[in-house]
Amino acid sequence: MTADGEQKVEDVFTIQESDCCGNGCTNCILDNKPRPSQRALLAGKRNIILKYTSFRLLQRQTHTGDDQVLFLHFGNAAESDDEDDCVLDIPPGHHIMLRIGFLLRPYSPYWTDFASKEFKILVKLQPDGPMSQHLAAVQPNDRLEFRGPIGNYRHDPAVTKCIYIIAQGVAVAPTLPLVGQVLENEDDMSRLWHLVCAPDLQHVYFRDQLLEFAKYWNYRSCLYVPRQQCGSDACLKAGHCRQECDELRRSLRYKERVCLHRLDANELKQHATPAIPGLRVLIIAGDSGFQRTMGEAAAKALGVAQENVYLL
Repeated sequence: MTADGEQKVEDVFTIQESDCCGNGCTNCILDNKPRPSQRALLAGKRNIILKYTSFRLLQRQTHTGDDQVLFLHFGNAAESDDEDDCVLDIPPGHHIMLRIGFLLRPYSPYWTDFASKEFKILVKLQPDGPMSQHLAAVQPNDRLEFRGPIGNYRHDPAVTKCIYIIAQGVAVAPTLPLVGQVLENEDDMSRLWHLVCAPDLQHVYFRDQLLEFAKYWNYRSCLYVPRQQCGSDACLKAGHCRQECDELRRSLRYKERVCLHRLDANELKQHATPAIPGLRVLIIAGDSGFQRTMGEAAAKALGVAQENVYLL
C-alpha cells in the first residue's frame, strides 16, 4: 500500500471529541471507535460507513397504531463507479451515528444488506426531541449522513453459550440480528432466551419475526406486557387483562408465551438454566435506566459474570 493510501486509511479511524453525541451512550464512539471490517477485507472491498457517508431514504413507514414509531429504510446515495469497491458491514449489536448539522444521535440497524449497502432502523420519535423533529419531517429520497459501526459485542460461534437477551420497547429491533446470527448458523450450538418488555401486545414490535425464531430448537422467548387490556367486563373491571382471559388467549399465536406482569428479579430466576452447559452471556437493549436496573438484577439472577454483560 502506498504512503498516501496508508494516510487515508488512518484518517478513517481518527476520532475527535466532536464525534461524541454527548448523550452518555453506553457504547460511546470515543471508547468504541469504528474498526476495520474483516468481512470487507476478505471481500477485497472497503466498508463504506467508516466515515460519514450520505444515505438516501428509500422507504418510510409508521407502526400500525402508533405514528410516533417509524420504520426507515436507507440505501447508499452515491452513484459513482468508485462505490462498486465498497460494501456495508454493520455487525449485530453495533450502532451507527446519524449527523444532521452539529446534532448527533446513535441508531442501531435491525437489518442490513452487505452488497447493496442498505440498512433499516426503527425510530421512536420523542416529544420536543431535536433529532426527532428532523426525522418526523424526513421523506423518501431525502439524504442523511451516517457513520459507524460502533460497539463492542462480538459473537464467536465456536464457543457454546447461553445467551440471555432482554429488550425494552423499540430496542427489540437491534436484538433481531443478534438472534439471527446464531439461529442461521447450523454449527452454532448456543441457546437463546429472548425476553421482551412492552406495555401491551400492540407495542411488541416485530412480533411475526419473533414467531419465526420460535421454530428453532435453541430459541425461547417471553413477552412481558403488564398493561395489556382487552374489552371484556372482567378485565375492564380489573384495569388490565388476566392470565386466564379468553380474549387474550385468542389473540396469541402458536408457541407465543405472554406474561401480564413486569419482568423482575423473581421472574428472571425462572429463566436461569444452571443445568445447561455453556458460557453465560447477558445482552440488555433499552434506555439507560432500564439497562442499569435490569443489568444488576439479571446478572445476579441468571449467574452472568459482569465481563459478559453487554448493554446496547
